[in-house]
Amino acid sequence: MKAVESGHSLFDLMGHSYSIQQIRRQIERVAETNFTVIVQGETGTGKELVAQMIHEQSSRAHKPFVAVDCGALPDSIVESELFGYVKGAFTGAEGRRAGLFEMAKGGTLFLDEIGNISMSVQMKLLRSLQERCIQPLGSDASIATDVRIIVASNAILEDEVSAGRFRADLFHRLNEFKIYLLPLRERKDDVLFLAERFRRETNEELGKDVKGFSAAADAYMTSYDWLGNVRELRNAVRRAVLLSNDMIELKHIQQILSQTPKSSESSSSLPVSKLYSGCGLHEVVHEATAHLEKSLIEYVLEETKGNKSQAARRLQIGYKTLYRKLQEYGIQT
Repeated sequence: MKAVESGHSLFDLMGHSYSIQQIRRQIERVAETNFTVIVQGETGTGKELVAQMIHEQSSRAHKPFVAVDCGALPDSIVESELFGYVKGAFTGAEGRRAGLFEMAKGGTLFLDEIGNISMSVQMKLLRSLQERCIQPLGSDASIATDVRIIVASNAILEDEVSAGRFRADLFHRLNEFKIYLLPLRERKDDVLFLAERFRRETNEELGKDVKGFSAAADAYMTSYDWLGNVRELRNAVRRAVLLSNDMIELKHIQQILSQTPKSSESSSSLPVSKLYSGCGLHEVVHEATAHLEKSLIEYVLEETKGNKSQAARRLQIGYKTLYRKLQEYGIQT
């Protein structure tokens, strides 16, 4: 886990848009408290960076910041990773091992993709938060904890609660303060700032001197939707710097983005008359997003010949998240 560089503000790292100004004020307001924070936003919007910023501006900054992607952990080890275990707790447990709660003692524990943990682990997490102690796997003894919790989700947790996939009592325990990150397509003012930052960083990494972006490349980047958000933009700029010898031209960006999987019938290309069925805006947007998500998953699975692990990596989501979406959309593999 790479820590936030000392002296860097959110403006230095995420942009200067009005949205980022609001996020910065929210971070400043909540950082000095011990409130549990939910950071909500699409994949690639910078949720972990916001969590790090909260930690760095808090009184816990001199203590550990420990991050874990819950979507990347198999169900069988989530509990032992979070709470630790004692010798003999299970086959292969040959000694005492501290969990992430203990590793983050006095600091901050960041649980990314919190919606992916099972109901049984959700219950144990809730108990640990309420009682401020943990019980390692296989142990009868409890250990007191002093940890600030920040969680993140790209799914709307209220919807997950309504669908019965997330415990309502855990949600209400976590929901002391919420920060919502807009997708990059809704804060276009930050695109060129971020692209320039990634150009400089990649120049330094590769020992190159790519001067900048042509006007056509700038225009294209600001008009592009960036469904993969900041992560997609970063990867595109890094590859463009690698391909370019002087200036990053339109062809460098287009060549890279033309390789990005797109739905043959994405929500942005569907006529409004087809999307609108008399429902409210929230329902229509949810349906269009689900349609696009299902199409993208099917496309990538076809490209990977049904290899779900490879597809999850290409989609930049956890394996458990992909498996859940396959069931949700009835996708056969």
